Amino acid sequence: MNNNRNNPNDNNNDNNNNGGPSPWLLAAGAGVAGALIGGAAYWLTSSSPKPSEEEEKKNNVPKLMPAPRGLPNSSNASTNDQSVSSYLSDLLGRMNTSRGGSSSSGVIIEEIPNIPDNPVISNLNSLLSDIYVRYIKLTEFNHHYKVFDTIFQDLHKKMKEVDPYYRKYSSTVQFAGSHYDNLRIVKPDEFDMDIVIGLPLNIKTDPLNPQGSDIIIDAKAPGFVELRMGVQFQRLPFRDADEWLVNKAAFEWKDDNNFLLRSKFSDWFKSVVSKALNKFEMNANSRPLYYVEGVPYVIDRSESGPAMTLLISNKSRNFKLDVDLVPCLKFPEDRWPISKAYREIPRECKKGYWMVVGKPNKASPSMFDQSRSWRIALHNQERQLMYNSNNMRQAIRFVKKLRDSQGMNAIASYYIKTLFFWEIVAVNDREYWHKNNPATLFKVMVRRLYEALVNGNIPYFWNKSNNLIGAVPRKTLDEYKTKLEPLLIILEQPSQYKWVAKYLLTRAEFEDYNAKFLHI
Repeated sequence: MNNNRNNPNDNNNDNNNNGGPSPWLLAAGAGVAGALIGGAAYWLTSSSPKPSEEEEKKNNVPKLMPAPRGLPNSSNASTNDQSVSSYLSDLLGRMNTSRGGSSSSGVIIEEIPNIPDNPVISNLNSLLSDIYVRYIKLTEFNHHYKVFDTIFQDLHKKMKEVDPYYRKYSSTVQFAGSHYDNLRIVKPDEFDMDIVIGLPLNIKTDPLNPQGSDIIIDAKAPGFVELRMGVQFQRLPFRDADEWLVNKAAFEWKDDNNFLLRSKFSDWFKSVVSKALNKFEMNANSRPLYYVEGVPYVIDRSESGPAMTLLISNKSRNFKLDVDLVPCLKFPEDRWPISKAYREIPRECKKGYWMVVGKPNKASPSMFDQSRSWRIALHNQERQLMYNSNNMRQAIRFVKKLRDSQGMNAIASYYIKTLFFWEIVAVNDREYWHKNNPATLFKVMVRRLYEALVNGNIPYFWNKSNNLIGAVPRKTLDEYKTKLEPLLIILEQPSQYKWVAKYLLTRAEFEDYNAKFLHI
């Protein structure tokens, strides 16, 4: 399973129109474009008001659980469970509504795909629109979600039962990756969940005497940090005697030099998940078993990077769902930026906290640095960056489908999103995403992707010194570039629009689609 959807530094992919008022396009909502053009004032720093709750619902912006701004000194299990359920249910409502479904009293009605028998295909817009409903549109979301939500609610509760630190500090649970951004395509059989975990001390900073800070955040390499315990953190065994039995879990994540090790943190989290799964009913093969509406689902597990992956299946129904549970540590936004090399978080993108995930910096020659490195994650801020961008999301889906069909596996979905982040800054005009239809934006984005391949560089949005494709071999980038060159020529010739399907679809898909509708 892919563990880096939405990850800035890995090469995995995931699977998820055009202008005019077609229902499926209106449902998709959000715009595209992408250019690696630096500078340019960013419109989100303007004094425009933050979107209201009503506007957020309209634009598919997730209503996140409030992020605690102070020290997480207490945790009410029942309240937290209710918040988790509320958030996950809110996601289902958003996903269902954005795809044409409806809900009433918690009952979700599955959308009936609007696939015309005889589509009218007269230009690139209409071609993309038809390809979207046939080959890209997410299907079967509600059933996969219901199975996941039912199982996760009980798992989360049991994780709190088996570990006092998790019970106290697991403050937020949220979707990540393509589901969180409403960019998933084709099948909803992979979910990412960020389990956001607090630290006993992480607020106080002392710029004149860094050792006096609760946690010293060292910006070792672009996109990565190292975390070192300050004096007060080192005194945890003595300063909070009544809390020590809980807080000692975090104290044990350090090495002899007081660095918090991602491996120890990940091992602790995975042990919590395993202990909780062991409390489930077991089948004859001693594998956790859970019933959803009377149907049994077997839960296997695997480990990859920082994530514990749940492999949920029912073979008789040909059902498969992989869920990555990714533990994250959080820090308040007033501890950002961590150095001058990082972009300030635009005011309209602030969400209360940012996160780090225990991913190694593989580019570092030092094994010590790799063992201590944590990857920066600003999922919440990045989603807000795409707020009210109209056709952007639909164009991102088309570029992801192009990536998948052309086998450009080294271009992770996060890299594609990053191209759009740079275009937002370069255009500096929110109306741009409303004025241009997905076909126009798709043409722009293919050009931006091609330019990135030529230059061998997709700069990380928050710190352009980090080249996201820097580790991809030049030969591979050249192969991808060669694949896009004929498509670029076609996109500049409106009369040749039908040939775009050859690049957006797999060979088998194109042969079937061409025989039925295009006849080219």
